[in-house]
Amino acid sequence: MTIKLLSRHFSLLLAAVLLLWSLMPATGSARPLLQVGIGYNDQINKSPQGSSYTFEVLLTYHLLTQLGYEINFVMAPYAKLAELLAQQKLHLATRQSGPANPTLYYSCPYTTFNNQVFALTSLKSKVSQISDLKHYSITTFQNARHVFGTDFYKISAEAKAYQEVMDHTQAVQMLLKGRTQLLILDKNTFYRRLAELKQPTSLVQSFDVLPRVQYRIGFYQPQLQQQVDKLLQQWQASGQLDNLRLQARVSAPEIDKLLRRHQH
Repeated sequence: MTIKLLSRHFSLLLAAVLLLWSLMPATGSARPLLQVGIGYNDQINKSPQGSSYTFEVLLTYHLLTQLGYEINFVMAPYAKLAELLAQQKLHLATRQSGPANPTLYYSCPYTTFNNQVFALTSLKSKVSQISDLKHYSITTFQNARHVFGTDFYKISAEAKAYQEVMDHTQAVQMLLKGRTQLLILDKNTFYRRLAELKQPTSLVQSFDVLPRVQYRIGFYQPQLQQQVDKLLQQWQASGQLDNLRLQARVSAPEIDKLLRRHQH
């Protein structure tokens, strides 16, 4: 009787051990959580075609989940991202350009913006070089002074007026209403917003005097940079990056929901 009782207790104990052991892989394989910095714009007037951050949400989500990570998206102004990254409050941040921080690590470029200078056709003067900008009032995107570097910073300081705005739709409206003489914005973004406002392209003229801007993902850990950069380069070569860019344009509401689900 005693042997049978001991045998029964042993069986129950073995079953309990096996149950705990079966749960260990799920617990032990919990995916590391990364804080991912995403810059934002167009928060006042949402665009049905999405904003530049829509693609960046989709890109980082697919990159990091394929590499085995969990994600917490942290939304911050573009100018703030590099600061949070340097303070190690983010593991990585999108939209890094301009002078590099020597304490950080960067991926290969994941997107290139063709920023142009836009004016109403009623403006008779021509902008043939960057130095001409200082004669006008200028409106542009967040963090432009950092992105374009020292020479642009000096010119913007000499301009009749200079401001950086978060909302690209508002920026286009400011130009159309004559509240700024020049607007600096990515070419594709500008014409999408103009179309959404149902305004003809004949109202505006453009000047291509600014350098192309390449954006990278920034990291403070070199190992993570190497992991992400390797996969990012593979996706560029295979065309996967272009597929994600297209998906971001046609699925903006769904991607916005994805962003909200991964914010704590």
